[in-house]
Amino acid sequence: MVDISIWITAYNHEEYIAEALESVLGQLTTFTYELVIGEDFSSDRTREIVLAYKARYPDRIRLYLPDKNLGMIPMTKASYDLCTGRYIAWLDGDDYWIDPYKLQKQVEFLETNPEFSFCFHKVRIIDRIKDTFVDSVDPVHKGIDNTFSTEHFLQVYNPVYTSSVLHRNVVGHPLPEWLLSLPFTDWGFYLILCKYGKGKYFSETMSIYRVHQRGAYSGQTDYNQILQIISFFKLIRNAEFSQYNKYTKKVIQYYRYRLYEIDLKNRDFVNAIKNRLFSRFCI
Repeated sequence: MVDISIWITAYNHEEYIAEALESVLGQLTTFTYELVIGEDFSSDRTREIVLAYKARYPDRIRLYLPDKNLGMIPMTKASYDLCTGRYIAWLDGDDYWIDPYKLQKQVEFLETNPEFSFCFHKVRIIDRIKDTFVDSVDPVHKGIDNTFSTEHFLQVYNPVYTSSVLHRNVVGHPLPEWLLSLPFTDWGFYLILCKYGKGKYFSETMSIYRVHQRGAYSGQTDYNQILQIISFFKLIRNAEFSQYNKYTKKVIQYYRYRLYEIDLKNRDFVNAIKNRLFSRFCI
């Protein structure tokens, strides 16, 4: 069995995918690793580039190449099932790693700390919409020594950037259907991982996270992003985490009030009244 499966999904990432793959192939590690790449029938040259890398590294790269576009959730499910390593590292096709020892550091930590199921780290955010770059802020909600449990992931925001994640391969295959129904599969994934152990945050900047107009989340309006977060917490409340309702209720109320403020600013008084009531009574 390979030690690490590096899980990459890509769609119309022609501009970025080579940099992502080179950042993986440049990792310096004593552990064995493979690249599992799901390429979702892009309309640009992404698949051509991925196939060229497969030809250069036939023993290191495994491809999942559907003959039609599947969409984010079906691609997530199908490509994740190919990850058979003891550990799984995440990387989107438009992001890349900047520390050649990233994998080594993360796997070494989990090898020597069996009470942890996953770890993640600070990233550098390149925002192509605002033309800025900045390192991510250290998480506000956390435990002692930068540790994380279920309760920390039921706060008002998700502190994890996907390009930073490495976890034990403990969730199983296939992924649970309720998880795939969530607006934010990654956020729900971290909640599942917390059932198997704690999370650990490293304050070192080891990867790049890109924000651009074609991003699945960053390309949306603030209002739609908030609606998705509310939907996420309602679904979590009705899934496997009902014992944490005191956390989910507070978050839903917080984001309903955010919608109320936006509605007032836009002079949408009908929705403003609705969201104000929802924020008070968590409807």
